[in-house]
Amino acid sequence: MGSETVSSSGNAAPLRIMHVASEYEGLAKSGGLADVARALPAALAALGCEVRVLVPCYGPLRDRDFDRLIPSLSVPLNLTERFGCSIRVWQDGPVTVYLLEHNEFFDRPGLYDDAHGPYEDNPLRFSLLTKTAFELCKALDYRPDILHSHDWQTALAGYYRNVHYANDPFFADTRVVFNVHNGAYQGLCHARWLGTIGIDPAHFTPEQFEDHGEINLLKGGVAFSDAIVPVSPGYASELLEEKTSHGLWRQFRTHQSRLQGILNGCDYRQWNPETDRQIPARYSAEDLSGKARCKASLQASVGLAPEAQQPLFGLVSRLTDQKGFHYLIPALHDLLQHPVQLVLLGSGDPHFVGQLRHLAESHPGQVQFTEGYSDTLAHRIEAGSDFFLMPSLFEPCGLNQIYSMRYGTLPIVRLTGGLKDTVVPLRADQSNADEATGLGFTNPVIGELAACLESAVSLYQGQPDLYAQLQQNAMAQRFTWHRAAEDYLALYQSLS
Repeated sequence: MGSETVSSSGNAAPLRIMHVASEYEGLAKSGGLADVARALPAALAALGCEVRVLVPCYGPLRDRDFDRLIPSLSVPLNLTERFGCSIRVWQDGPVTVYLLEHNEFFDRPGLYDDAHGPYEDNPLRFSLLTKTAFELCKALDYRPDILHSHDWQTALAGYYRNVHYANDPFFADTRVVFNVHNGAYQGLCHARWLGTIGIDPAHFTPEQFEDHGEINLLKGGVAFSDAIVPVSPGYASELLEEKTSHGLWRQFRTHQSRLQGILNGCDYRQWNPETDRQIPARYSAEDLSGKARCKASLQASVGLAPEAQQPLFGLVSRLTDQKGFHYLIPALHDLLQHPVQLVLLGSGDPHFVGQLRHLAESHPGQVQFTEGYSDTLAHRIEAGSDFFLMPSLFEPCGLNQIYSMRYGTLPIVRLTGGLKDTVVPLRADQSNADEATGLGFTNPVIGELAACLESAVSLYQGQPDLYAQLQQNAMAQRFTWHRAAEDYLALYQSLS
């Protein structure tokens, strides 16, 4: 990287950063990656960086009123093939967003899959996205100091920079930062894709891309990037351990010197009970009367009994093993022996869907389950609940526990990854009541979770003053994107 970089005082030339991601909130979203891909560039721009983002122009975006910036861009993906693309552009505040238009690849029903499963050519689709980032920079004469890639979809950025563009002076000062949002998704694919996506067979080794005879794109991203950034310090530590690394602990340990966890931020413009227009009453830490109205309104709207004194447990989640449902659902059966209520929102594994439906049908007026996702209902659950359930088997960062704290809804978490970085659990002896912001348990087993849930009931019904203290502690927490962007900026500057 060149010597000129941005400083907090703004005295130096702006740092030039190109993000390349498969999702972007407001354009295409399947999870938290989209939120990061939008919020982090905006926060970096606020620090004085010159930030641009490249994302696919998925089918629904073709009808949006985006200017066509480059009608024809030829992208050499491998030694023999070039792909014709076009580039559209959207100005999202201070961030310039480019959309890669290649309809054969991106005009499809889903981002990554359809009713039949993942698209077989996903390696080709997203390798083209990644390679286009380099060709777009050259077409625009935009020399990035940092090319910032996100998850397996764009993991080849480091490889392309160090192999395909190794002798290209245009990228002589470019460094590649690779975000690991969820290491369980690794971009595993058949070795027949090697030549198509431009990987030299010489790099198909256990130290780089080879994984039990298949290509592992995330593994290669770890090998070739200048910095590897899991989305929390806790998750970074877990990726170094055999049991919690999704099988890649040796790879992460080999490149540990380039590994740094940086905690995601929260967009408090969207998640703030003082300004939230999706909840029936606004409230603050100083005046919680609106929260009681939110609880009563939520109970009424979903058909729960109007029990103001019963603790209401909320959940908004994908229904997957990762989120702990295989031990959460049995623990909920135990919890429902107490005078409590549950309101649950999520979609995913049909097995868990069926179990939650049965739970609701067996406890009318006490349990309500909505399959799917509703942003409005998600906000109302955060605001109207007394506790929020997040017993994840693993959680790279997590955002709902951060939302919950801001809304005065105590999170109940398994102490893993980003959850243990953000939630301070109340100790059994309650000696940390002045700093605790929720409840937690350690081992992913039914018994520990059930005991934690019983502690929550006892806290709410038997120690209202202590519950109120934890609620105030939680609402005072702030995990801002400004803080995260400062950490990323320091990392970028260290790569010079």
